[in-house]
This record gives sequence, C-alpha cells and structure tokens, in this order.
Amino acid sequence: MYKTLKERFVDAANGAENCKIILGIRMPDGTKELIINDNVQNKVDYVCQKYDDDLVMHGAPIAIEEFLFIKK
Repeated sequence: MYKTLKERFVDAANGAENCKIILGIRMPDGTKELIINDNVQNKVDYVCQKYDDDLVMHGAPIAIEEFLFIKK
C-alpha cells in the first residue's frame, strides 16, 4: 500500500519519544537548512498542522526533504 510522505513521517515518529528529530528543509531560495529539535511530539504536531501530504508547507514554497529520528 502506498503511503504519503507525511504518513511515513508520522510512522517514523511513533516510538521516538526519547529521540531528537533532524529535518532537512528546502527554503524558497533553494538553500537547505537543518533543524534539530529535541521536542519530537511538538515538532511532529507542527509538521502535521502546517505541511501537506508531500511535506510542503501550506502557503509557502518550503519543503521537508529529509527527516531522521535519533536517540538522545
């Protein structure tokens, strides 16, 4: 069964309570930024609210291209 990128993101977040999240974000000018956050649940909630199924921000040309959960 095909899963959207957002569904795969949420799946990867399950069980990641003791992790940090690293996001590779493509900015409107084409540059990439890395975001590291140790509050995984808040960041997952934010992404689910603000980004579409392809992990592109609603109303802005900003996209999450990579995500990684690592143990603290």
